[in-house]
Amino acid sequence: MKSYPQAAAREAAGKLIVKIRETYGKSIEVNIYDPRCCLWFFDLVRFGVRAEPTWILDGRLLFRGIPGWEELREKIDMKGGGGE
Repeated sequence: MKSYPQAAAREAAGKLIVKIRETYGKSIEVNIYDPRCCLWFFDLVRFGVRAEPTWILDGRLLFRGIPGWEELREKIDMKGGGGE
């Protein structure tokens, strides 16, 4: 992990994505966008996405970086993510 600094962030984001799927099932669609891909250019500029993970729900920026699970779940529930 030391040779690849973003590896820890990607691993932590992956764990959160698994928890989202376990908690909300198919009621929330998760998309992962690579900022190096020009297809997402306008969304990347709109939300100021750089190298760090950025969490967006229904067109609204929730977090930059890696939030804790409880904090992320609370924001999803506040925005109407709901459970299955």
